[in-house]
Amino acid sequence: MIKPSPRLLLWLAVWLAVAVLLKLAGAPAILASLWYWVGAGLLLMAGLDLHEAFKTVPRVSLSRQMARNWPVDSPLTLTTELDLHGPRGFTLLVHELYPGNVHTENMPRRLQLAPGEQARIEWRARATARGAFSLPGCHLAWLSILGLWWRRRTEPCQDDFRVYPNFNLVVQYGMLAGDRRLEEMGIHLQPRRGSGSDFHQLRDYRQGDSLRQVDWHATSRLRKLIAKDYQEERDQRVVFLLDCSRRMRAMDGNLSHFDQCLNALLLLAHVALKQGDEIALQTLAAPGGRERNLPPGRGQRQFGALLETVFDLHAGPTYPDFLVSATRLMNQQTRRSLVVILTNLRDEDHDELDPALALLRKRHLVVLADLREQITGHDRLALPSRDARFEDALLVAGSALYRSQRRGATRHLRQLGVIHLDLAPADLPAALVSQYRSLKAGGSL
Repeated sequence: MIKPSPRLLLWLAVWLAVAVLLKLAGAPAILASLWYWVGAGLLLMAGLDLHEAFKTVPRVSLSRQMARNWPVDSPLTLTTELDLHGPRGFTLLVHELYPGNVHTENMPRRLQLAPGEQARIEWRARATARGAFSLPGCHLAWLSILGLWWRRRTEPCQDDFRVYPNFNLVVQYGMLAGDRRLEEMGIHLQPRRGSGSDFHQLRDYRQGDSLRQVDWHATSRLRKLIAKDYQEERDQRVVFLLDCSRRMRAMDGNLSHFDQCLNALLLLAHVALKQGDEIALQTLAAPGGRERNLPPGRGQRQFGALLETVFDLHAGPTYPDFLVSATRLMNQQTRRSLVVILTNLRDEDHDELDPALALLRKRHLVVLADLREQITGHDRLALPSRDARFEDALLVAGSALYRSQRRGATRHLRQLGVIHLDLAPADLPAALVSQYRSLKAGGSL
């Protein structure tokens, strides 16, 4: 592809403007003849430069430095390297090719390269959808020797990458774990020094320890008070029941409720695996009826398997059948577990949800994480004034009814013995981890 440069267009504009002035001023014939000769010279220069643009093609080696695994909706820095080979330098315009769900900064870039020179271009990209994608190459345009034409071609350079749920929260948690700065993530720790159900070690008695912690045999042998230190029980199981139905497609900022749930699921899975527990996954109302299941397991390999299971999973236009999913989970998970249901409920769902919860509670401890939709971007709307529009009054009334129904649902579910978390999507990761740690510390599992 070739197109005239701004310089050539400017020259043509000046040449035509001079023609208009000569016409309006009634210039003599010699000036009109000179104008024609200037136009002929400009046409000749443009033709020769066009021939040169087709004849001389820059030989460029192209490569990238980029991560193969991207977290969704998080900016990354990529580097494109270009090596120019040939007898002369070029003015280049580089524009990377990328999928429609990738948003970039610092593109395109204009470079002036001498023969044999290497250039590094740093640019930022952010993927807004999960799945497998690729960068197939880049558009490379160069300026002709007189600067009158731009010629462009596509330089192939394919790099594949995968976009996963946002695992940056996992990295952040790992950096802050064991530090009070965890509260910056909204995670509240339960202080339970020396308590739990699994023996950990013997230590000196401290003020505040209960008498039942004293090891009398060690105390008599060492002739000083020795206490038993316990740790939270390990080797337990956390099972995620992930709703993939149509309501999970509701958007909250750049991400859907489904993506927000996946981000929180990864963080809690990481925390549970670090505690020595097992994790498992079962989907609910997956698109096309193709439910996904991850058998129980522990360790970093299980976390990798979880990532591979959900990285290309999306919510579809389906309706959830809670009772069928609960029955399937009961058949597969015969051991008592913490079942974390991630969903977005409506008031009319309880007729089908209640029997499913009652079935699960026969064997498992159930936490229902219910995402709350943000109405017009705010949880609470101010009461309308006298001069408010009728539509604003309806919006406020609808918001109040929605909040009232959710408060009633919370009371109803807690009466059933279910831990109900009514949350805004942004609060979900920290709230789930805090609830899990509270249950572990309290010995509820």
